[in-house]
Amino acid sequence: MAASTIENIYNDYRTASEYPPDYTFDFFSKNAFQFNNITTFKNESELKHYIQLIWQQLNALYQKDRFNETAEIAIKHLKIIDNEIDRLNLLSIKDDWYYGILLFKGMAFYRLRDYKSSTPIFKQLVAHDSKNDNYKKWLSYSLYGQRMWISKTVTIVCALMILIEIFFKKLIPSYLVRMSLDGIALLGLVATMIYDYYIKRNFRKTKIG
Repeated sequence: MAASTIENIYNDYRTASEYPPDYTFDFFSKNAFQFNNITTFKNESELKHYIQLIWQQLNALYQKDRFNETAEIAIKHLKIIDNEIDRLNLLSIKDDWYYGILLFKGMAFYRLRDYKSSTPIFKQLVAHDSKNDNYKKWLSYSLYGQRMWISKTVTIVCALMILIEIFFKKLIPSYLVRMSLDGIALLGLVATMIYDYYIKRNFRKTKIG
């Protein structure tokens, strides 16, 4: 029985000993016409090969900071993959490769600062594997990005409280009230700065992919 198109492409890709981004870009460029016209699969094996190839493509794009392309390709091919999973009744095929595609999609949206799109993806990943620390960290960063306006608002309010105490202290005769304003403002600024530093520091240490 002759190998299918997707199997030929997969086997061709796997002939390399290493898979750096440039190799992957060249490979998908060379096979773009055939690969982009594949929308249905005969069996689980073909769909698995397709999922793994998409993962490789997204990995290469993400490593090169091409986040718009990463998100667009993930959206396009996940639609095909999910349709075929339903058609072939292959829910068990949702393995690490499949969820890796979802992760790249979420990370790309995050890097584009589209936290409204990235947060539901990370929530889905955490629901799938609640013990995965990588998923949980990405979710916390995305939630932080989505709520960043709160941090900025706290900083502005605290700064205004300090300025009011400095320039209008004559209007606040009570020493205790003035000290309370300063204390609350400084506490808010310090807490916000520490939280921002903690999130950003941990983000730099987070495993990518």
